[in-house]
Amino acid sequence: MKITHIVSSLESSQGGPPNSVLNMAEHQSKLGYKIKVVSKIKNLDKKKKIKLKGIEIIKGEFLFKKHYIPNFTFIIKIYKALKNSDIVHLHGIWNGVISISLLLCRLMKKKTILTPHGSLDYFNVKNRFYFKKFYYYLIEKYNLEYVHAYHFLTKKEFDNSCWINTLTKKKKLIQSNGIDIKYLKNIKINKKIPTDKNKINITYIGRLNKIKNIQIQIKLLFKLLTKDKNYVLNIIGPDDGELLKLKNLTKKLNLEGKVNFKAPIYSEQRFSWIKNSDIILLTSFYECNSVLAIETIALGGVLLCTNSCNLSDAAKFGAVKSSKNNLQNLIKSVNYLNNNKNSRNLREKALKYALKYLDIKINTKEILNLYKEVVKIN
Repeated sequence: MKITHIVSSLESSQGGPPNSVLNMAEHQSKLGYKIKVVSKIKNLDKKKKIKLKGIEIIKGEFLFKKHYIPNFTFIIKIYKALKNSDIVHLHGIWNGVISISLLLCRLMKKKTILTPHGSLDYFNVKNRFYFKKFYYYLIEKYNLEYVHAYHFLTKKEFDNSCWINTLTKKKKLIQSNGIDIKYLKNIKINKKIPTDKNKINITYIGRLNKIKNIQIQIKLLFKLLTKDKNYVLNIIGPDDGELLKLKNLTKKLNLEGKVNFKAPIYSEQRFSWIKNSDIILLTSFYECNSVLAIETIALGGVLLCTNSCNLSDAAKFGAVKSSKNNLQNLIKSVNYLNNNKNSRNLREKALKYALKYLDIKINTKEILNLYKEVVKIN
């Protein structure tokens, strides 16, 4: 089977989807399938270059970067990539690369699967609502009606996407992002990561975007420090419009030296930060299927997340949930996690859950079964 994955960008600054696509493509290739990945590819770290070995890469450039509109040369490359494909797996929506690829699939009568990665969830649709409504009725309505099957990462994502009536009539798979458990088991953790060993390290890793609700983490630290000076907050990631606001809030609350802003990390160093931190904190207003959460669970880390992070099974995999925007609940949760016995139990629970449900082998098998069903559709 010849499989083509199309994603607007594989750059690490785009968050979790690039990692998910690479993991999926890598493990499908290992099973002997012919894999192509079509994307804008630039500034890949060493680990990602290794993952792409044995996979045909089709690189493109944008005419307009804002909406990922591909230039003419890129469109021709997409057309040629689709020509000999049995299955086209598209990732994301609301951008030029995916819209044009879907249009070409319709014209060429190609079998297609779409993983929205949360982009059809009404929470995300509310962002720039009028633009997306216009875009939907002009282009995407017909593209989405053509798609043969959908892959949703959680049941909640599917439920929140059903404002598009056609989705309920389509084949669908609800399957979490997978992670390479075998790889993580053999990874060398750098114990020299500059966490303060004498403090309780609370860490966030990800884009510094408004939707990630990082301001509440700084306010949480301020409240914790009024009773216990033994905390430090590490905020690691690329600026996505929030860095200045976060630094100003840190200064306003006199937390300089207690909040550490770190440059983005995309390599194995990320896993070392997760392992060396006492708590990984996720307070987003919305998450579809957080890669940070999955990595933390698989590494046996301690995860504290808010209800809006879309982790309905949090208790099953050793995470602690707290009401969103509720500082008092977050404080209680942090105090609970500071109990060594509670923390140890959660780490053990997380590892057991990851082995049973999050291994990339499970994810790959389910996706391939969906491909086989779609290929049979007349």
